[in-house]
Amino acid sequence: MHKNYFKLLLIGLLFWSSSAIAQSISGEVLDENGEPLPTVAVIIKGTSANTLTDFNGKFSLSGLAPGNVKVTFSIMGYKTAERAVDIQNGVNTTLNINMKLDKEQLEEVVIVGYGVKRKAEVTNSIVTLDTKDLTDIPTPSFENGMQGKASGVQVITGSGIAGSGSMVRIRGVASISAGGDPLYVVDGVIINQDYFSNGNGGGFNTNPLAAINPNDIENVTILKDAAATGIYGSRGSNGVILISTKRGKGKGLKFEFSTRVGVTNPTAKPNMLTGSEYLRMYEEAWVNDGNTGTPTLPGTNVSWEEAQNINTDWVDQTIRTGFKQKYDFGVSNGKEKYNWYTGVSYQNDNSYLAGNSYNRINGRFNLDYRFNEKWEASLSTSLAVANNNRIDAAWSGGLGSAMSTALPIYPIYWDKDTIDKFGNPHQKGDYWQLAGTGNNPVAQRELKDWTDREIRTINNFSVTYKPGKNTFIKAFGGLDYMDFTGDVYEKPGFDLSNVDTAGGQLGRAFLSKREIYSTNVNLTATHLWDLNENSHFTFLVGTEYQYNKVNNFGTKSNNAAFAPISESGVYERNDLNTPDQWAFASVFGRVNYNFKGKYFAEALFRTDGSSKFGENYKYGLFPAISAGWVVSNEDFLKYNPTISFLKVKASYGINGNSNIPNGRTYNTYRISNTGYNNEPYIYPDLRNNPNLRWETSNTFDIALEYGLFGDRITGEFAYYYKTTNDMLLEVTLQKANGFDKWWDNVGSVYNTGLELSINTRNLVGNFKWETNFNISRNYNEVTSIGSYTEDAVGGGTNDTRVVVGSPIGTNYLVKYVGVDPENGRPVYLDKEGNETYDWDPNNRVVTGSVLPDAIGGITNIFHYSNWDFSFLFVYTIGGNIYDSSSKRQLGAVSDWNMRTDIYDRWRQPGDQTEYGALTLDPENHGNSDYWINTDQWLHDGSYVRLRNVSLSYNINGNALDKMKLNSFRITAIATNLLTFQNAPVLDPEIARDFENATDRNMSPNITYLTPPQEKTFNLMIQIGF
Repeated sequence: MHKNYFKLLLIGLLFWSSSAIAQSISGEVLDENGEPLPTVAVIIKGTSANTLTDFNGKFSLSGLAPGNVKVTFSIMGYKTAERAVDIQNGVNTTLNINMKLDKEQLEEVVIVGYGVKRKAEVTNSIVTLDTKDLTDIPTPSFENGMQGKASGVQVITGSGIAGSGSMVRIRGVASISAGGDPLYVVDGVIINQDYFSNGNGGGFNTNPLAAINPNDIENVTILKDAAATGIYGSRGSNGVILISTKRGKGKGLKFEFSTRVGVTNPTAKPNMLTGSEYLRMYEEAWVNDGNTGTPTLPGTNVSWEEAQNINTDWVDQTIRTGFKQKYDFGVSNGKEKYNWYTGVSYQNDNSYLAGNSYNRINGRFNLDYRFNEKWEASLSTSLAVANNNRIDAAWSGGLGSAMSTALPIYPIYWDKDTIDKFGNPHQKGDYWQLAGTGNNPVAQRELKDWTDREIRTINNFSVTYKPGKNTFIKAFGGLDYMDFTGDVYEKPGFDLSNVDTAGGQLGRAFLSKREIYSTNVNLTATHLWDLNENSHFTFLVGTEYQYNKVNNFGTKSNNAAFAPISESGVYERNDLNTPDQWAFASVFGRVNYNFKGKYFAEALFRTDGSSKFGENYKYGLFPAISAGWVVSNEDFLKYNPTISFLKVKASYGINGNSNIPNGRTYNTYRISNTGYNNEPYIYPDLRNNPNLRWETSNTFDIALEYGLFGDRITGEFAYYYKTTNDMLLEVTLQKANGFDKWWDNVGSVYNTGLELSINTRNLVGNFKWETNFNISRNYNEVTSIGSYTEDAVGGGTNDTRVVVGSPIGTNYLVKYVGVDPENGRPVYLDKEGNETYDWDPNNRVVTGSVLPDAIGGITNIFHYSNWDFSFLFVYTIGGNIYDSSSKRQLGAVSDWNMRTDIYDRWRQPGDQTEYGALTLDPENHGNSDYWINTDQWLHDGSYVRLRNVSLSYNINGNALDKMKLNSFRITAIATNLLTFQNAPVLDPEIARDFENATDRNMSPNITYLTPPQEKTFNLMIQIGF
């Protein structure tokens, strides 16, 4: 019996040992010419077994279990190969393979100005983002989707207001009074991007990009250096963003449908005082000031006794949970002679701000038709109809009032029938408006209907003629048309002073209208010339004309309205002001050279003429050169097992900036109706300057593109230096000049920086993991402002200035030392560094930094089986935020509500506190003005934000076949889930309303009652069939 057990055990051990013999697969990977291929990724599907080929193209995988497996071979530039192998017990298998070039991958092209270029031949600084990069985050506008995904590109996403715009900066700020935003080009059409077309009414700038449907976009190409943007000449200084929309491709009819629904809330809520807390602070300030008896509240709108019974949470009254939804449907078809794409979309976003929503309907049709070998034509047309249901925000009311002058001791409604102290009767349930309608955000919202309507169509048509094998002639025409209508109706009761002769309440209605036409036509000729088998040239020459026209219609008004003017049609006046018109005329050329696929060079020029500038400076020349060397194609590096790709490129060029309002070269005057005896009079406003010309930026750029270990690691490292001269400044003049201001070319600034991007494929088996990381560092310094002083140019109403030796938009503030522990008074520094209790604007000094030290993002993408998981962190390092509303929320007690931070206040001698003793008199804080600016409100702007988290499931295989679908994907998405910040502000990412381009360039770090970003949760379904 024991012998039998022993035999069985021996047989089992022999069987186990034979099975445990290390089976392996080894072999050699060669290219089409029989040369060894190093760093090829060799993976056994469904397992963790993987390796890379060595310098001689050899590989070995050991420790494999017997059975049928599939082995994949992949490397950049070659088609992925797959082989089935039967691993037999105890047998070492040999597997050799020849890989084929992937011509499509090698010929991958990127969009450049007026053409395309093979990616390998690019000598410029260019970043391309595809539709997935732009639509993986539910955003109010497509540019938000670029945030954290392109080095050197700073995107400050729009606030929580529906339809709000973002601020996009490419490689810093290079202008003061001219526009600092990049040029946007949609399918070759240079589009209007004026954020100030409707001013900043209601604490909101119009977003000209909101009408573009992100789902219509195929890809976005960001041109960063002068060699890339130089072909756009006088408009390329701030970078160029080329938007390519979807077109038909492949063969056969294809359908795609997607839907997204979600909810939104603010990322943070302000911590305002309750009614009882406000009264306690007020009473303490009353006593500190030496008063006795019952305190008298500000405005005498509410008695002390009444206030003790009121506690209105205005923040809760102005916010809600918003609902979002979006639906997209697209159809495409491709044939031998033609292809087309058409799409429709509906979006309805209700923000977390009560009463605020943005809805948009989009339609698009793109057609490419090939008549024969010589003639082709393309057509693109789109239409967007959008309604922005506006509310007052920030300084204008709403949540802004809830954080300021809407005191918690003010009620929403009258609680009984009564007659107020002014003798006006009120019924129970009427809105309480004794402190003004703006200080009752509910009344302001409910008694005011405000809708901005936008119709926008972007169109282009082109014809291409091919007279010879390598020559192409293209005629192109484009039109961007925008129609803005602002429709405001203040219902009866909004303004209690607006009454008829019988004392009945009247409403007011306003209707404003603006039309903007942007047209551009160009003619280009391209010729390809092969000098010999090693030398290849591409020549481009062209001419372009752009014409812009703005029709400003006067505001219609009705001061006795009972309905919006859009419904009643009643108004008092309707003027069409003189149209605003300007034009550009240009010629340009470009030549590209390719030698042996290793050495590349490019030279270009553009000459622009502009009607915007003075008679002495109508024309400008903007040249650029660049070169590149693909080092990895050299014999000494061709088969390096570590370095799979290496390219060095450098460029130098001159760009311009002409983005200023029209008519700044002429004397202008204004009419006032408040002269002597109420007689109208004309007074000078803007002084003429016949020598006004564009800014010019000289930019040097050098970069290194790399790929390591079979392109498991790829990226780019770049350095740039840009000097801007003849900066366009809107300067405040001394009164002795007779004019208030004028535009001048004066001074210079430089931007220099480093950019690093690293993309890694960390795991490449069944479980895939990719990481994309980028960081950018930009330094900005003003080197001259001519003979002007710091106060000649200001950042809107903010204390940011232009100071030589400091960045554009330097904070110019009085230094704050702290609270004197003996008496609780704030202590400041004068210019000599001496401590003082007095705040004096003459003691303002340069402090802090408007611009961050570094920005970037990091994305991680995981894939396993049918599941995808990704998350994106964006971050800012350094820079400062100036919280302009804190001086009222945390300063002297007044008719503003305060934040709970005020609890850290001085109360008795010896107290070490953040804030001084409470007082009703701002003199006790150093000045009679409540609005004094000090660096007490300047905070570290560093933050890290979890911008996006998504989890997706893809249905495939038999399940798809049963549903007769090509694809089905369901995704859960959350945005702005977490924010780690140092600044004690609602949101460290600030995209507020700006007064003008100067304010936008100089004061991007100023927050003033700004609504925070939105936190959203969404469910999205995408179907292809």
